[in-house]
Amino acid sequence: MSYSLDPAIPVSEAVRRAAVAELDLAHTALSSPPDRHSGVHSARKCLKRLRSLLLLVRPGVPEPMIANLSERLAAVARGLAPARDANALLDAIDKLAQDEESFAAASPIRSLRAWLQRRRELAERNLESSAAADAIRGLRELKPALAGIAIHPDDFTPLAQSLRHCYRATRKSFRHAFATGNDDDFHEWRKGVQHHWRQMQLLAPCAPSELSGRADGARTLSQLLGDDHDIALLCRLVSTPTMVFGSSDDTAAFLKRCRKRHTALRREAKARADRLFAERSRPFAERVGAAWLAAAEARAGARPDNVVPFGDLKAGRLS
Repeated sequence: MSYSLDPAIPVSEAVRRAAVAELDLAHTALSSPPDRHSGVHSARKCLKRLRSLLLLVRPGVPEPMIANLSERLAAVARGLAPARDANALLDAIDKLAQDEESFAAASPIRSLRAWLQRRRELAERNLESSAAADAIRGLRELKPALAGIAIHPDDFTPLAQSLRHCYRATRKSFRHAFATGNDDDFHEWRKGVQHHWRQMQLLAPCAPSELSGRADGARTLSQLLGDDHDIALLCRLVSTPTMVFGSSDDTAAFLKRCRKRHTALRREAKARADRLFAERSRPFAERVGAAWLAAAEARAGARPDNVVPFGDLKAGRLS
């Protein structure tokens, strides 16, 4: 699997391999996709994985370099976003409509779908004319920097520090989202869940059974929160005063249905998150760090260039 870090080699080398592999996948997806929608979707997933990788190694890389790389990746992603976002909202409408045929007939779904289809067509034309080429050029320009990235110190210490910070921040945003019930807070929490999912994929080789299971759990949670976010966007569209998709009664019925779906999605998300984020950040990060060191010793014969004593991880470097 290309999106993973090998404990048997120095961390910098492992990071470079994973980063370049994702860049190449994104380039291929945009250059010769089986269809344009799947190509954009695949490329955006690669970009998200790269941003999660940069976040994981952030303490071991100069901040100006991390900021520059992160912004350049975000710029490429922004260019591809309109085509994918319109398609995602169309999928969200289909999920709502397939549950109740009567609801689909009595709601603004038909006119909303038509508006989103026109929006997608405009995005597709822009994609074909310039956005795809701009993204490919941006990926090509990023490759030298990612191919030469170096982590200091070249061991698990910076990753352990970031892992603890990201995990703790995601637990905090989980609690905050349910305390406020705000759609934007749930979206922020989703970003943390997505990073956790991808960081577990990266670190899975050091503890495959546990961390692959965590990655699967975070992926499922992220999908629930993604559905929640798409419904929130549909509600905003339908509620915009200048956007009329149906009668006031039909709009009210649509929004009521959306609120019901929100409630169900958030109930399931909370149950899953309670299990996934039950452990506190320090013991979680220390346990993953110990697994990485054990895997490094087993695979590389305790090579000194890739192993840091576990005691160093338990000291101030993780705080």
